[in-house]
Amino acid sequence: MRQDERMEEGALILRAKNGDMDAYESLIRLFQHRIYRLCWRMTGAHQSADDMAQETFIKAYQALSRFRDGQDFYPWIRRIAVNTTLNYLHVHKREEPLGDREPSVPDELPQDELQRREAEDRFQEAWQALPSDQRAVFTLRVVENQSYREIAESLHLAPGTVMSRLNRARRKLKKDLADFLGRRRG
Repeated sequence: MRQDERMEEGALILRAKNGDMDAYESLIRLFQHRIYRLCWRMTGAHQSADDMAQETFIKAYQALSRFRDGQDFYPWIRRIAVNTTLNYLHVHKREEPLGDREPSVPDELPQDELQRREAEDRFQEAWQALPSDQRAVFTLRVVENQSYREIAESLHLAPGTVMSRLNRARRKLKKDLADFLGRRRG
């Protein structure tokens, strides 16, 4: 993050902590897409991701007084989003995605789009079959590009547990996708 962006973020946080709702809404606009995508990756369903993102911002607002000045906002709110979504997934177990997809790639040939969508569907199916604890670790490592230490801190786990869950998730995905990947190569 650039220095001027960090200063702007810090000013918004300070104003929001002092009760300025416009400043908090600006923070929401800065991070809503990233938080939604994280929740979508974890739930696999638009409506649930939308609900979890909204709940994340409500919880963050309620906890804003505990936010430490000088700390980066995104890792803090990401932790709230992950915990909120994990709690949701523990209660609701797995849900069937309702045809939710990420936006298509512009200027993609129809046959390429068809192959990409088939691969996405197969991955989504295998990914949804992961237990929520493995799905969370996989999402934070692969999508959010967090270090093992950051994941361990976010989820309140030992680093070895993070590595173990990530390894199990990768093995399960590889096994579940082996037939599809072998067919595509051959």
